[in-house]
Amino acid sequence: MEEPLEVLIQKAQKGEEEALAVLLTDHYDRVYRFLLKITFDPDYAAELTQETMTKAIIAIKSYKMKKAAFSTWLFQIATNVFIDKKRKKKHEDEYVRMQRLQWSMKEEPHTEWLDIQDVLMKLDRKKRIPLLLKHYYGYSYEEVGRICQIRIGTAKSRVNSAVDFIRKELKHDEGNRR
Repeated sequence: MEEPLEVLIQKAQKGEEEALAVLLTDHYDRVYRFLLKITFDPDYAAELTQETMTKAIIAIKSYKMKKAAFSTWLFQIATNVFIDKKRKKKHEDEYVRMQRLQWSMKEEPHTEWLDIQDVLMKLDRKKRIPLLLKHYYGYSYEEVGRICQIRIGTAKSRVNSAVDFIRKELKHDEGNRR
């Protein structure tokens, strides 16, 4: 006779490995199909499902039955895993792109990049940091605000101000070269 879901959850939260295994096995296919619909990639969906289950094992004691259904809790973990992986991939891709750019610059120096570096050094760090986070590392304004501990509007303002400063400086430098 199968035990009710609530009983399995309570046992799993008390450390009963068998109950936890039954819980996760019963929900594995639903989580996998959910992630498959998000990723359209069976292998990637399987990888994310494994990571979701691992995180669920670690966090099982923090699950609160009254707040959400167990499947909802697992879907939330799965969604966060997907978003985190996507964000990491975006940052990794950006890092690789910048490394390639730096490598190509070493091979054939580009005066434009050197000019931008000089202008960046002139920027106040309060503007330089948000600018780099937004345009070099690809963070959203919300993330920039969180990292810099400033409001989103302030992050936008500082980034825009930095971009304007760079444009003016580069135009000024260009005019001096002629």
